[in-house]
Amino acid sequence: MESLILIITVSILVFLFYRIYNSSYRGPFLNSLWSEKEWKNKTVMVIIPHQDDEINLAGATIKNLTDNHIHVIVVFATTSDYHDSGIDRLHEALAASKILGVPEEDIVFLGYCNMPMVNETQHFYNADEDLIITSDQGLQETYALPEKPEFCFNTTGKHKNYTKKNLRTDIQEVIMNYKPEIIFAVDFDRHIDHRAISLIFEEAISNILSKKNNSYFPEIYKGFCYNGSYLGKKDFYDLNLAGEAKAEGEFINNPDFDTDFPPYLWQERLRLPVARTTLSRTLNSNLIYSALRAHFSQGIIHNAKRIINSDQIFWRRLTTSLSYQSHITVTSGNGQCLNDFKLADCNNIYELPASFSGTWIPTNNDIEKKAFFSFDTPQTINQIILYGNSNLDSRVLEGTITLNNGFKTKFGPLKEGSKATIVDFISQHNISSLTISLDKLQGDQAGLNEVEIYSSDKHPSLLNFVKIMLNDTFAYEYLITGKIKYLPLELYSHGKIGTCKIFPVNNDDFQLSDNEITFGTSFKTAIIRAEAESNKNIYDQIIIRKITALQLLILKSSQIIDMILHRIEHIIKHKYQMWIKGYPYE
Repeated sequence: MESLILIITVSILVFLFYRIYNSSYRGPFLNSLWSEKEWKNKTVMVIIPHQDDEINLAGATIKNLTDNHIHVIVVFATTSDYHDSGIDRLHEALAASKILGVPEEDIVFLGYCNMPMVNETQHFYNADEDLIITSDQGLQETYALPEKPEFCFNTTGKHKNYTKKNLRTDIQEVIMNYKPEIIFAVDFDRHIDHRAISLIFEEAISNILSKKNNSYFPEIYKGFCYNGSYLGKKDFYDLNLAGEAKAEGEFINNPDFDTDFPPYLWQERLRLPVARTTLSRTLNSNLIYSALRAHFSQGIIHNAKRIINSDQIFWRRLTTSLSYQSHITVTSGNGQCLNDFKLADCNNIYELPASFSGTWIPTNNDIEKKAFFSFDTPQTINQIILYGNSNLDSRVLEGTITLNNGFKTKFGPLKEGSKATIVDFISQHNISSLTISLDKLQGDQAGLNEVEIYSSDKHPSLLNFVKIMLNDTFAYEYLITGKIKYLPLELYSHGKIGTCKIFPVNNDDFQLSDNEITFGTSFKTAIIRAEAESNKNIYDQIIIRKITALQLLILKSSQIIDMILHRIEHIIKHKYQMWIKGYPYE
């Protein structure tokens, strides 16, 4: 009897361990994003500060791209050498990227030092841009691996000093070297290096866009590595994987704003579907977890339950504004910030929470308070987007836009927190100049952070997709218990989609009506598909599966064992860092 009990126990454990390592989502779910033929000759670039940020920012998106055979370039700005030489982390980055499908030749190291501080309270971003920084390791020049040198050494045969100007130049040159159609880049996160790379990247983009007769306009998406990812909700073991969540409580950098960067509204975020190969119900069967594990020195697996989500979120930054090719003069103040691609700047990126700058603020004794934009070639204009200052106590209440043909339109009040105020009007042709006057102000910081000028209010995107949602969650293989009798279906879309139809693919005991699915008592599986009516190549397909009480017990049991294994691995790596390396992982 005891032998039989032992055999049964061992069999159950073997079965559960099998489930732990073979728990991928199953079924005929699929999405058309990245799969269209036009993507095959395009390049996507990911620009991040540190080795492991590629996963925090866009790990599942990178895998989605490589699964569809799209060329991906991953650019690491620093060597992450704050604690030691950084060599280990460079090797780890190559290993993790390989798991994500990016070969070594498509990894670019810029080779700058981690946390380049002028002093204990000043990052080199806010210092003189030619100031040479000495790193925590006592170095002043870029480096990478002997077998894989940094970008500047590869292209010029020389290392570069650690200066803000050199870093900006290298970011600019690596972009122009590859000219990617899409760029995913880190935004103004809570880490000072993330803030610096975000703003220096924007300076590099500004230089590219403002170059005379520029013809390169990449589609840019910026996102956060911390809130929503590294500091997201620990919801991996929920019955259905949820999307990235808005920061709450202690994770909010500044509760006055929707996100860590004031111009962004949470509801305006872009949500991207993740790769089929990154979906699983246990960590040990998850590809993103494997990539995180490759960053051994960081022990980043401890936040895997936060990082792995059903979507990845970004905010689009338009690059086709006519303002980048304009000449700007102002009646007073600094007007050069009006077309520098920065929606907000920061005088001290070390400060938490950050206070923002980069605003054209006319002087008190300026009666006119005007900004003049002129163009070398006459333009057609029908939309102007204005970004006010980030200070919530100051705002432009009223203003006037005047075109050289005599057309005038009023605007105001501007939205608070430097969010976009869109001014649309009937197309005006042969416009060689325009004037923006600030007629009524509130507070001593009222002004403009950025002015974007467009010849069309339609901004086409290369990303055209639809995604079926259940309970505001991107659905793939969606599990329900017998208690669920119906579910409302929602449709998320991006790009030129038009109307879509949602319809069932299979026959089972369910009814789909008015985008609501009702389940019968014998229901087992529903396959639901959405298609753009104007283009059937744009589609999404999900599977809804009823899970029995026994199946749920098996799933939860395997997840409990998975949690235990994950915790053991986390403790071992933590102790390794403390006892062997001498510092805790970040």
